[in-house]
Amino acid sequence: MKPSASDTRWLELMEVLTVGLPFCGFKVLAGLSFSGVGGAPLVALGAIDAVINTVNVLGLLFARRRLLPACAFSVAARLLPSRRPAPSREDLGNALDVLFSFSLVALMIGGDRLRLLQPRHLSGWNVCVIINVLGAGLGWLGQSLRGA
Repeated sequence: MKPSASDTRWLELMEVLTVGLPFCGFKVLAGLSFSGVGGAPLVALGAIDAVINTVNVLGLLFARRRLLPACAFSVAARLLPSRRPAPSREDLGNALDVLFSFSLVALMIGGDRLRLLQPRHLSGWNVCVIINVLGAGLGWLGQSLRGA
């Protein structure tokens, strides 16, 4: 059975809230763990992605569709010249963003960088991790229930 348009919008909204926004947090907070200007590009990338995700939340709520690609990597990949269709290039950008964001998580944990965050930033990091992990679990449960 094909999901309804409202089901699709709900799933996309949950994706933005549980994947997109936590990934923004990972980028910004990882950037803050680097002293000086070294982390500024990460903070900027996270801020750009936060704007994109906020626009998409508003679009899904009021226009009933995403207004922008999911992240800066998707926007950049879509602009690359290629024989592949734009949605396929956008998928590549999304995949790169997932790899990049999870690499930052691995770097922060494996490199013992979480201790460099201020307590309020560490609390924000923990919220991002919790939302992201619960979102993944809810996504798998939703897929399972739709397939039943």
